[in-house]
Amino acid sequence: MQTLLASLSGHSMAMLRGIAELRALALSTNHRDDAATQLAAALAEPEATAAALVTCSEAARAAWAALAAAGGRMKTPAFTRQHGVIRPVGPGRLEREAIWRQPQSPAEELWYRGLIFRGFADLGDGPAEYIYIPAELLPATVPAVPTVADNLAPQPEPARKKHAYNTLAVDICGLLAAVRELSPRIERSGQPRPADLLPLRAGMLLPDPVRFDLAISLARSRGWLAVDRGRLVVNTQETTAWLRLTLWEQMKALYEAWRDSTDAGPAQPYGWNDLRHIPALQAEGAWRNDPVTARRAILAALSRLEPANWYGIGDFVAWIKETDPDFQRPDGSYTGWYLRDVATGRYLSGFESWDEVEGRLIRFILTGPLFWLGALTLGEDAEGQLQTFRLTSFGAAWLGRPLPEHLPRPMRLSIDEHFIITAPLLLPLFDRFRLLRFTEPIAAPYELGQPTRHRITRGGLARSREAGVRGQAIIEFLRRASGDRLPPRVAAALARWEEHSGAVTITRGAVLRVEDAGILAALRADPAVAPLLGELLSTQAALVRENDLPQLLKALAELGYTVHTGQ
Repeated sequence: MQTLLASLSGHSMAMLRGIAELRALALSTNHRDDAATQLAAALAEPEATAAALVTCSEAARAAWAALAAAGGRMKTPAFTRQHGVIRPVGPGRLEREAIWRQPQSPAEELWYRGLIFRGFADLGDGPAEYIYIPAELLPATVPAVPTVADNLAPQPEPARKKHAYNTLAVDICGLLAAVRELSPRIERSGQPRPADLLPLRAGMLLPDPVRFDLAISLARSRGWLAVDRGRLVVNTQETTAWLRLTLWEQMKALYEAWRDSTDAGPAQPYGWNDLRHIPALQAEGAWRNDPVTARRAILAALSRLEPANWYGIGDFVAWIKETDPDFQRPDGSYTGWYLRDVATGRYLSGFESWDEVEGRLIRFILTGPLFWLGALTLGEDAEGQLQTFRLTSFGAAWLGRPLPEHLPRPMRLSIDEHFIITAPLLLPLFDRFRLLRFTEPIAAPYELGQPTRHRITRGGLARSREAGVRGQAIIEFLRRASGDRLPPRVAAALARWEEHSGAVTITRGAVLRVEDAGILAALRADPAVAPLLGELLSTQAALVRENDLPQLLKALAELGYTVHTGQ
């Protein structure tokens, strides 16, 4: 921020006279620059600031102390909300009415005594107006800015905990496998058709619709899903590269994709904006916000927590409101965003709606994306309400803490004699991706942390065969992924399927029957009809392929035959 002299030089001569009067100083010049220089020298005297504060009200002294404790600067909206506004007054009216003698807020008391100043700066989160104390006026020992850990009392360990583990990565693996089979259609907006997404969502371990939308967004942003000829398809090269990573690398890739995701737009329809996905809020209109700015502020606060401690969700929200209320609105403006409360239908505008907008956003990020990504463990009270949270070892590492020495080791799947496969969450994702090619999930309510269960089915085997996967390859895969614990009964059944899977063919179509064998012989000799007749069943019957039936009926009518169709 600016020096004391530069700050005073920005004032009018009327303002400089007002400061001089309140500080009991006599200016010896009417030239503004000279007056600013004279005032700067006097106000910088060691005892001058303390003497000026003595003449202020208790509220004004508290405001100055709070500003000093914040490092000597605060965004204007945050400061004035707590300590009153500084009225805009022109030089003529200021001098005519001597407004410095009747301050109407603690902020004005400090302003007209030259103890605080106003300026614009970009300190990392965009240009904004600040109230600041020049460095020359700050005390030699400024109280340290309180940290989250200093002000949030740790909470007792909850009786019930919720940990998402790597279920989001597992669900995205399943999502990629399903898209490989179904290829949903893409609308003109760039989003998949909702009806095409229903079977994909049904396969999620945690069927939360917002979590499903996040999974789609992350998969598209990382390049695992792409659009080809109006359909959503799997980018095999990018997908395989991610599936082959370690558990830590896979989860970190998802966290970074969320952390850096910007708002969706025409050029990037898969962007993610947390504020627009809060179920309790409905966003209307074309206004824009920057989700990255909000995330950075919340993550910066979380990075100062002790990973071993549990903290209250409500306490954390209150801390942000106290220390950085404008974390997602750098300009401090609380109008222009059209957000409606879904339950009441009321529009939420102004700082008085902070708890319903900013507060909800913080809670959503803690209990939604950060929980789903495996960065936080959540604690429930006796009624099942989420009340507390704690950083996981992965979450702490993503926020700058050391990576745990011993990371979870990959696990193997198990197979029983009834063709049921149990896949632990720590099964390598590339193995899970291959497993989903020839199995069907066993539908059952999912409990966090538990393995998934799959059944080898004829339909799954047929699907894999169409994709070019041979039975022997499935047998070899199951032997390796299970640690060579494939039951002989299952191996023998897969081998028989491989041997006989192509022995039976079913063709959809119709049967042409005639009263006399000579008629069929004549038809088989006719160059227009013969190509439309299939396999000969008898001297009086032949197969007709479904696609050829309309053309055959037309040809028979042109030849004068009377055709009777069965229903």
